[in-house]
Amino acid sequence: MLVQGKRPRELHWYHAGPMLYGDWGTSRLYVLGLCYYYTRQASFWFMLAMAGLWLGLGWAYQVICRLYPDGGGVYSSARHRHPILGMVGGLSLCADYVVTAALSSLDAFHYVDLPHPHLWAAGCIIALGAINYFGPRKSGSGALVVTVLTVILTLVIAVAAVPSLGHAHIERPSGGPIQWWKQFTFIILAISGVEAVANMTGIMVEPVARTARRSIVPVMLEIVILNLVMTLAMQALPLHVLGGGDASNAYVAHRDDMLRLLAEYYVGPGFAVAASLVCGFLLLSAVNTAVTDLVSIQYMMARDRELPAAFAGLNHFGMPAVPLLIACLLPFAVVVAVPDVAHLADLYAIGVVGAVAVNLGTTSTSFTLEMPWWERAGMMVLAAVMSLIWVTIAWEKPLALAFAMSILGVGLAGRWVAHNRARIREWVRVPAPAPEPAAAPPEAAPAYEPVGRIMAATRWNPRLIRFAVEEAKNRRAELFILFVRHLAVIPMGSVTVPDASHDIDAQAVFNDAQAAARQAGVPLRLLYSVAENVPDAILDIAVTHGVDLLILGATQRGALWRTMKGDVIQRVGQYLPEGTGLLIHA
Repeated sequence: MLVQGKRPRELHWYHAGPMLYGDWGTSRLYVLGLCYYYTRQASFWFMLAMAGLWLGLGWAYQVICRLYPDGGGVYSSARHRHPILGMVGGLSLCADYVVTAALSSLDAFHYVDLPHPHLWAAGCIIALGAINYFGPRKSGSGALVVTVLTVILTLVIAVAAVPSLGHAHIERPSGGPIQWWKQFTFIILAISGVEAVANMTGIMVEPVARTARRSIVPVMLEIVILNLVMTLAMQALPLHVLGGGDASNAYVAHRDDMLRLLAEYYVGPGFAVAASLVCGFLLLSAVNTAVTDLVSIQYMMARDRELPAAFAGLNHFGMPAVPLLIACLLPFAVVVAVPDVAHLADLYAIGVVGAVAVNLGTTSTSFTLEMPWWERAGMMVLAAVMSLIWVTIAWEKPLALAFAMSILGVGLAGRWVAHNRARIREWVRVPAPAPEPAAAPPEAAPAYEPVGRIMAATRWNPRLIRFAVEEAKNRRAELFILFVRHLAVIPMGSVTVPDASHDIDAQAVFNDAQAAARQAGVPLRLLYSVAENVPDAILDIAVTHGVDLLILGATQRGALWRTMKGDVIQRVGQYLPEGTGLLIHA
């Protein structure tokens, strides 16, 4: 009998909220300066309009999380309507993630004030890619620490600026409604990251609707309130301060590090240095998040047969190698080719707006979903607004449109390749892949009635399997063979994770175990699990099945693996419950 493991729901609101803030709240670090750059002394009115959109999207994504508890990101939700819609939404999100990584890394080095920030940013992206090769986990606890520090620093600036807010110089926006609309679309990247919470619903603790609400509401209110306060504080600054001593340069000089200037003016130079370091770290955290999210969405598409199978291949550390390579090279190329925050913002907006518009549009027009009429109507209005913003950006920013269309074109070409593998093999005369392993013959009746349970976890160690079979026979125990497929990437939705029937390595382990157990007359059960944390998966399964003895092989991983992932045996031995023995087979 084969038992498949499932991904646990372990993401609480106090982890999801900081992770959302790391995506959504980070935009403050460049939106403030860009808003002032584009709208000058009318910035407050545009930020107020943006606050209304934030509140609307925060409400809408609470609804989406409730409707799609297994994954409400645009790829998963739009795919319920049609696979092509899912691809369009997912590829729009890919464009967003590419520019998020480039823009966040570039702005991080503007905040820490290093020369040639684009070169530092490019190197940082490659370095993060090298680290992610080993599949480091997203840490909700780490995100919580950075979020708390950032919020505290921003609150200190806000409190220090309160006495000066009455001096804010606020003007009526210039031009007419058409010009106002265009200027509003220039700062629309302030909504970036809103998709993050919907992507996490598949691993949120239940009830998902409550967890999502507790994650969204505090972050949304913090962004709305403090961004408005920071905008007033920005407009209260004298022009010569904004321009670094040159009033004519006021709208450009601190476009890329406005929060650092606010910290220095209202609190002090020492505080500004600390704030810059925290802001830089938060932005680099956003780069890492964008890279891993870009890997995740490519992996999801490959598992759904929407991209070639090579995109679903995992390295020894459980990381999809091809998606990771793409997730590093594309942002690297973008930040080298476009080393300017304002120009990157143009590329950024069209991706996130397209993804949000598709998600809202497909959800609100899916009449199979149960939702009150007022929720559906509200989401339709928001979808129409986001669609109009997308059209405006595409018209006003042709390079942004070309960038989005290139991502879409390459992605859909990959989908065509994935769906026409047989035809392509005929064209290039590539032999068909080897047939899947034949099913093992039926199990023979065990030679005894088991009086205990032994579990052996292995990634294919024939000697360990034979030892486990002999140990089970000597103890007259039932034998469990566990194969854990290490998956470091977090699928953002109800993606089909690997299963034993398509896992060649697992099939080889199970075939060896079945042959050895049949010959010895040992009762056998096969267990297969996909896990990000291998020691925790082994512990959970051992406890679930109440085994009396756990057998592990002496690690064959090198020092690098142990440094990046930790020692499996050490962690299992540390937390194994009393009453369960641990036997290490060398």
